[in-house]
Order: sequence, then structure tokens, then C-alpha cells
Amino acid sequence: MKRRFFVNAVVSAVQVIVVGGAFFLLYPFLLRSLGEDLFGVWAVVLATTSASAIANLGLAGSTLKFVAQYLARNEQAYVDTLIQTALLTIGGVLLVLLPLAYPLFRYILAFIITPRTLVPEAFQVLPYALTSFWLTTVATVTLSCLEGFQRIDLRGYLTMGTTALYLGLCFWLVPEQGLIGLARAQVIQAGTLCIGSWLLLRHLKPTLPAVPTHWSRRGFSEMLGYSINFQISSLAQLLFLPTTTALLSRLGGTGVVSYFEMANRMVVQLRALVTTAHRAIVPAIANLQERAPETIRQLYITSMRLLFFLVFPGLPFLIILTPPIAEIYVGGYNATFILYADLLLVGWFLNILSNPAYFANLGTGDLHWNVIGHLIMGVMNVGLGYLLGRAFGGTGVVFGFTVALLAGSAAVAIAYQRQHHLHLADLLDPASLRLGLASLFALGVATLGYVVLLPSLSFFPRTLVVCTLYMSIIIIPLWRHPVRRDAIKWIRALFRPRASSSSPVEP
Repeated sequence: MKRRFFVNAVVSAVQVIVVGGAFFLLYPFLLRSLGEDLFGVWAVVLATTSASAIANLGLAGSTLKFVAQYLARNEQAYVDTLIQTALLTIGGVLLVLLPLAYPLFRYILAFIITPRTLVPEAFQVLPYALTSFWLTTVATVTLSCLEGFQRIDLRGYLTMGTTALYLGLCFWLVPEQGLIGLARAQVIQAGTLCIGSWLLLRHLKPTLPAVPTHWSRRGFSEMLGYSINFQISSLAQLLFLPTTTALLSRLGGTGVVSYFEMANRMVVQLRALVTTAHRAIVPAIANLQERAPETIRQLYITSMRLLFFLVFPGLPFLIILTPPIAEIYVGGYNATFILYADLLLVGWFLNILSNPAYFANLGTGDLHWNVIGHLIMGVMNVGLGYLLGRAFGGTGVVFGFTVALLAGSAAVAIAYQRQHHLHLADLLDPASLRLGLASLFALGVATLGYVVLLPSLSFFPRTLVVCTLYMSIIIIPLWRHPVRRDAIKWIRALFRPRASSSSPVEP
């Protein structure tokens, strides 16, 4: 099990690097080829159609939990039934509702897109966005099933392949067809992901039919009962990122949306270097809940200390790097992009510290506080985004988004720790505290160095000096941190030759 967990984590990390690298190449290309306004139109259309996620009944999340649970109980036939039931339900419901919602989407886009001259462009790509959404949502179920089998590595390979396909299609189609070419590329990618994930799942579970045909009332009721919390979370999430995109478009224009999309994509991909590997905990916890529930508390403590070790030095370092990243990513120093990126880095990376609680709740099935956290994020985002956006434009919208994200994340983490009688002293050891303080001090020194060196040094020497300043301050507490030593021991143990079959050591 440890080896499988390690393989999943490594492939997940590689996946994030590959996908992040692909978008790091793609987004500057789209910005140059389409311009910031048309690029922003596509981001607004995708965010608007994502509102349809409320119709998926939350079955993607519940499928992951129940597949892992019934595999642990060795109820193989019922696993087949659950998978087919989830696919038929989600695919069928969306196939009916998306065409019915088409006029509503046109009305919403006409209201939020500014300038108004871009509304026809949005209408033109809307059918492609809805098709892509249907295919991706169906694929989400089969990808969740792969996670339930603890084969996140297979999910990673498929995601990397379809991302490479999407990148190539965009480079081919966008110069000739413009925004329509981008939309068509996304539909092809989504279709490949949908078919590929089903074929991989059938490889793991040969008893599945070529096409899902069996729908079970029992399976539907069981997953729906669990997924009600996911439904509330999905509704709350509509008040989050899609609402932020709509507010930015309405109050700042689609050009502002393009820089928010670029900054958010960059930050989310960087964040995923930590969180994607961490998702492997969900099926592991579902398994432990059945076999050894007493070990979940210690897993939480270990996860938190690992995240402190990664987030405390990583967040300030990335903030330092946003100006040089903008030079490459956006094509020059862009104050809007840098400000959005810094705000989003603070919000999304501190949000990582709530992940152990969030994923532990997913694994055990106790979703009460996860739902409350999403509701806090959604409600605060609408209120703060609108009020601050009216006062300060796009910057106010993004600041409200960040505050809402932090508030909801804190609620989930604090509630979990109180429920399990965990105190801050149990989690934040002295080594992590020293590392955090050193990182903050290093951020201040490096920022001052950047301002002083800005007029006198060119891009690469300035970046090198600032990074060296930062690393020279944090290197000692980073090296002395016990998590670094534990990680090295763990990796060495995983690659140590296995014991013979007569040994009691777990294979």
C-alpha cells in the first residue's frame, strides 16, 4: 500500500508539472493570437457553463468514496453496478438539461460580457463549451473511479496525454480559426478524456460492459444520500469562481478576466504540486476507516507537518517570483497580473493547510463542515466581490475572492481539529515555526532587494540575486527540519529491496 501511495504521489506531481508546463506555453500563445478581450470571452463562457455542475447530483465525489469502500469489502459485482449507475445518471440528466438551459446561458452572457460588441463571439462558442462540459463531467466520474481503485497514476498518464493533445490542437487550429478553433480543440480533448478514462477503467474492471447499461435504484439512493452534501457544495461553488469571473467581466471587462484566468491557472497548477499528490489520501482514508480507524488522527498530524514544511517557504518564494514570471508568461511587466497572482497565491496556498481536514472528511464520509466551508466561501465571495468590486474594480473583486477563500478554509480546518481534540501545538512543531518566521523575514529582505536592484540590473541577474538572498536566509531552518530527514528515510525505504515472501513485511 505504501508503494502504491508513493507511485500515485509521484505520478500526480509529474502530471501537475506537465500540465502546468503545457498551459505556461499555451496561455501566452492565446493572449498573442486572440488578444486579451477574446481570451477573456472564452474564460467567461467556460465559467458560465460550469454552472451546469449543479445538475451532476454530486455523484462524481460520492463514486470515489463508494468504489474505494466496496472494493475494501471485496463486493466486486456491486462496484460494477455503482459505476454504471453513476455514469447513466449524470450523462442522462445533463443530456436533457443542457439544451434546455441554452437560452438562459445566452441571457447571462449578454448581461455580464463587456464590451457588448463581444457578445456575438460568446454566443458563437457557447455550443462548443456546453458539449465540452458534458464530456468532461462524464469523464470526471470514470476518473474518480480510477482514484477509488487507488490508480491515480493511470489518471495522471491520461491527463498528461490529453493535455498534450489539446496543446497541439490549439497551436494548429487557433491561428487559422481563432476563438472557434480554441473551442473545437477543447471539445476534442474532452471527448478523448471521456473515452480514454472509460477504457482504462474497463482494463482494471473487465467485468464492466462496453457501454453502461445497468442502473440500480439501490446504488443511486446510496450515492445520492451521500452526495447531497456535494450538491450543496456545488451550489456554493457556483457563488465562488464562476461568480468572480462574472463580476470581473461586468465590472472590469473581459480583458481583466484574461489576466485573472492566467494568474489563477498558474497559481492553481503550482498549488496542485502539493494537493494532487495529497488527494491519494482520500481512498486510503476510506480504506483505513474500514480497517484501522484509529490511525487516521496520526495521518492528519503527519500531513499537516508536511504541508507546513512545503507551504511556509514555498509561498513567499513564489510571491518573489511573480514579477519575473510575468516577464515570461504575460510578455512583460504587468501590474494587474502580478497583483492578482500575489493575492491568489496567498489565498490558494494557505487554503492548502485545510486540505488534510477536507480530504479526511471526504474519506470518512463526514462532510458537514466541508459543506459549511463552501457556503462561507460562496456567500462571502458574492458580498465582498460585489461591494469591493464597485469600489475598487477588478482588484476589489479578487481581494474579496481571497478573503472568502481563507475564511471558508479556516472554518473546515478549525472544526476538524476541535472534533478530534487537536491543538495547534500538536501540529505546529518548533521547527516549522522557525521555518515560517525565517521565510517571512526572507520575503521582506528579498522584496527590498528587488526594489533596490530594479533600475540597475537586467532581468536574469536581478532574479538570480533576489532568489539567492531568499534561499540564503531559509536554507538552515529548511535543512534542519525533521520532515526533510523523514522524507529521505521514507523514500529510501520504498526503494529498498523487498523481503522474501516468507517475511511478515507488507508487500
